[in-house]
Amino acid sequence: MSKMNTTQKVQTCLEFIDQRLETTSEQTIRIAEMIINDIKELTEGYQTALKTGCLQAHSERVRHTQMNWVNQLHDIILEQTNRDLNGQVIQALQKFATSLNAQQIKYADFELPSSVAREHNDEHEYLNQDEIEQLMGQQNLFDLSVRH
Repeated sequence: MSKMNTTQKVQTCLEFIDQRLETTSEQTIRIAEMIINDIKELTEGYQTALKTGCLQAHSERVRHTQMNWVNQLHDIILEQTNRDLNGQVIQALQKFATSLNAQQIKYADFELPSSVAREHNDEHEYLNQDEIEQLMGQQNLFDLSVRH
């Protein structure tokens, strides 16, 4: 199997999620249709059972159908509960997005604000407020002496 590039991996993950959602939706519709068909048959069968006097047999058929659907629906619920449909795929995409952001940040350098940089020894030396005022005061003295 050939190695996929990043774009192909992302596309494959998205297609996987799309396919799973579509399949799950189709399964849900198919199950609902089968339940509806069974209910229609049981309803029609009730009228026949009344006419032929076979209510006992019809009642058994209703009970059997109900239990069948209860068990099947219970299995579906358990399967969905025990399995995160797309969890691993979504985690992989989140990891990719985080990695992508980390790569982009490498090329987005910026200078630290002076108040932050002042706290780090390896940064340029910045003057604190007292030093700035002292320099400004010296500048004013220099201006005064030049005028005289």
